[in-house]
Order: sequence, then structure tokens, then C-alpha cells
Amino acid sequence: MSNVLSLNPRQEVLNDLGDYGKADFNVYTRPVFFQADEELNRIPNKLALVRDDTQNSLGVVSDSYQIAQHPDAFRTVERIIAGSELDLEGVKRTISVSHGGARAYAIYSLPAHTIETSKGDPSALQISARNSFDGSWCFHVDVGSVRMICTNGQVFLEDFAMFKSKHTRGLNMAHAARKLSNAVEVYANEVDRWKEWQQTDVSEAEAFNIFGKVANCKALGSFDTANPIDLLQEPEIYRNKTLIRLWDHYRANERKALGSNLWAVYNAVTHWATHTPATKSTAQKNIAAIKVKRQDTVRSVFKELAWAA
Repeated sequence: MSNVLSLNPRQEVLNDLGDYGKADFNVYTRPVFFQADEELNRIPNKLALVRDDTQNSLGVVSDSYQIAQHPDAFRTVERIIAGSELDLEGVKRTISVSHGGARAYAIYSLPAHTIETSKGDPSALQISARNSFDGSWCFHVDVGSVRMICTNGQVFLEDFAMFKSKHTRGLNMAHAARKLSNAVEVYANEVDRWKEWQQTDVSEAEAFNIFGKVANCKALGSFDTANPIDLLQEPEIYRNKTLIRLWDHYRANERKALGSNLWAVYNAVTHWATHTPATKSTAQKNIAAIKVKRQDTVRSVFKELAWAA
């Protein structure tokens, strides 16, 4: 009998996805110095994080900083997925980075877990993970889905679908895998919520107000009228490019296809979060980070709506 133990077949499926693309590098630490009177002086308790492939610095941290390398973080996610009860048939993974590699993102799509939100309108389960070296966030995993008709990334409102850690060491893998196994139940509950939204009528004023919250249009509450036609005449309103984009897309696309309901409003904002370029062309190189921030905004706004309901 061979002494070589074969890998868990589920783990092999994930290993076969290949390397981690633009996130497939490590960082190492180097001391930080400043120049004074033509002498170099070391800054105590500070270290620079340097990429091992390009030698570019990704930031300065304290000497107690615990590095979670991007490949290690994503391998941890895959061990969690392998230990769960999720069906991995047809699993796909996409990797993206931003801020020169200081932030990295992985999305795992699981088409075996597909549910119809309505006839001919399926959504597939997704697991997303993020990791950073610049302090923007810690190792983070959450659960959502993708609406396959339009590939909108749809966030879940349930907090227990997510977990996060300052670093991957000491993470309770069994607990994380059990929690991820619950994603199927969470997913079904979210689909039920979306079906309710399809039956929830929304007026033009209500839709415009939701878009204003997503677009962080603080001026919206300072006017006596709630009529979008009147509000769009106000400079403080029409200068908000995000609000105008959301409103135009909703009226031209989602409302026509889905009706004047909360489901159409939700799909307008998830389309913006997933597909709309950065407002400034110079920020487009960091669009992966911008998309994550947008999705967090969508979750926050719609959680508030759910609590109010």
C-alpha cells in the first residue's frame, strides 16, 4: 500500500483552479529610514511591506503587524470551502487586485447552487474573499449571489453569512466551514426576500430617495418636495453623478423589465455596484476596491430598509 495520502477530492477541485493571477505574490518587510543632515536614521517600530516580485512598497506598518499573504488567505478560503457541504460542481474563481496589489479579491461562483428568483431569472451562489496589506480591511469572507441574466453581484443582508479575522492564523477552520455550509439556507432566505420585493410596489419618490441614500446625496432631505421631476432641477441634486446614473438606469431598464417595485430598485443599485465604471477615470485602476465599497453601501442601505419594514 502506498504511503502517499491522496488529497481530499474536494480540495483537488479547488486546487485545479490554478494560481492566483495578479494576487500571486508575497510581501516581505524592510526597515524604514529618513534622511536628516545627510544621514539615514531608522524609524523605530515601523516596517515597509515590499512585494517580492516588483520590489514596490505597498505601505508602512508597525513591527507587530501580522502579514496574511494574499495566496495564503485565498488558500485558507478554499480549505474552508472544501470542508463545507457546498456542491463544488462547476465552481469558478476570479481574482482581482487594486492599489498596486495592496488589496486583493477572490470570487468563487457555485452554479450548482442556483435558485430562480422568478421564472427564467436564476441566481447562483457566490463566495467572495478580500485581503489587504494597507489596513483597509482584514481577511474577510462573505456570501452573495450573481443574477445570471445580467451578472449583477447581489449582496446578502444576513450578517452571519460573513466572517472576518485580523489574520488567518488561529482561524477555527471547522467552525468557518460549518458556517459556510449554512450559506445554502441563508441563500434560500434571501431569495424569499427578493421574491417579496417583487411584490413590493415603489413610487417614483420612494425609488429616488433610496438612490439618494446609495449615492450619499445629503442635500436630498433639505427640500420640501419629494417629486423627482422637481428635485432634478436643483443643482445639489443633478450634480450627484451617481444619483443621476441610478435614476436613469432604473427608468430606462430595470423598471421597464421588472416593474415599479423594490426588486427593480435593488437591481438598479446592484447593476451600478457591479458594472458602472469609476466616476473619475483616474480611479478606474482601483475599480475592484470601488466595487467592494459599493456593495457594502448597498448592503447597508437595504439593511436599513429591511429594519424599517
